[in-house]
Amino acid sequence: MVNLMNSDNSFNSLQMTAAPVRVVLLAAMVVLQACGGTYQAPLDDQSASLQRSPPPIYSTTGTPSSVGSVSTSVPMSSSSTPAPAPATRSSASTVTAGVRVEPAAGVNVNVVNEQSGVRRSGISRAPLDADTPVSSGAVGSTAAATPSSTLPAPAIAGSPSSTSAQTHTVARGETLYSIAWQYSLDYRALAVANNLSEPYTIYPDQRLTLNIGGVSGNAVARVPSIPAAPAGNTSVVSGERPPASVASRRTGNVPTREVENITWQWPVDGRVLRSFSATAATTNRGIDIGARRGDPVYAAADGDVVYSGRGIQGQGDLIIIRHSARHLSAYSHNANMLVTEGARIRAGDKIAEVGTDTRGSELLHFEVRVDGTPVDPSRYLPPQ
Repeated sequence: MVNLMNSDNSFNSLQMTAAPVRVVLLAAMVVLQACGGTYQAPLDDQSASLQRSPPPIYSTTGTPSSVGSVSTSVPMSSSSTPAPAPATRSSASTVTAGVRVEPAAGVNVNVVNEQSGVRRSGISRAPLDADTPVSSGAVGSTAAATPSSTLPAPAIAGSPSSTSAQTHTVARGETLYSIAWQYSLDYRALAVANNLSEPYTIYPDQRLTLNIGGVSGNAVARVPSIPAAPAGNTSVVSGERPPASVASRRTGNVPTREVENITWQWPVDGRVLRSFSATAATTNRGIDIGARRGDPVYAAADGDVVYSGRGIQGQGDLIIIRHSARHLSAYSHNANMLVTEGARIRAGDKIAEVGTDTRGSELLHFEVRVDGTPVDPSRYLPPQ
């Protein structure tokens, strides 16, 4: 009897405990029926159906019209048919939920999935050397950069290395002296380099090398006096003083200065407008002396006229006088020349009249060359 009573009590207790559980289960069934079939699994289980957009790639390159714009990504569909690209682009688009992209000024947004976007196949990874120009076009451009045409650097006159590949074609009226003066070369070395021998005649259209690097000093010292006959002209009278120069020569107490066994004087009365400079950037190979147009130009020292003409561009009417085997003087921008090649000149003889330079300034440009190299004329002229 006792056992049966205990069993009944246990059964009653179990029934009382299960009643709330049944109530909970019935409530859960009611909620499920209310939701219908809209239950969805957690996001981690929906990876196969999510549409994931690739992030945009930011670039500082691009055309100015694209600065500050954003290109939206093309959504990738899980189906076999690709989703169509968006028809329009706005200045700022929502790339991902809750994030709005506002590129900074000067930043362009390119998208890898778009036709105009950046693709690995469109990026050149070839190394660039120091001489390869870098294109400023958009990233991903496959157009080859066309190198700009380069001009050879101008040679420094008188430098053997810079003239190693240069030649000069003789024009009618030129002399060895005028050609050497044009390139700041020693006229004797120019004769030796071109295997010229007495009487050192040159001809129009003759091609002369300007490479004097292999000429020794001993070979230059053995060169005799070279006549001043212009190319194509052999009827030059030497040793005569022009009567007009003698009649108009400078007289009176003229300041002089003896340098290297040569007595020098000023070629024109006037003040120096521009002094000598031998810098690489701006080379003034002589001095500019201000004067009035038509004023007399005098020979700075005794010598022979070895060039008289206007065959050198930018020099106008030019006269070159040889004072020794090593010393030359030049007078540029003359209005009227009174001497020709071969004339014998004394210091103070009138050789020309002052003219104007290429800028219209009334002046005389005066130079002194030693062994073909321009030197400062103030080292030879007396103090003013």
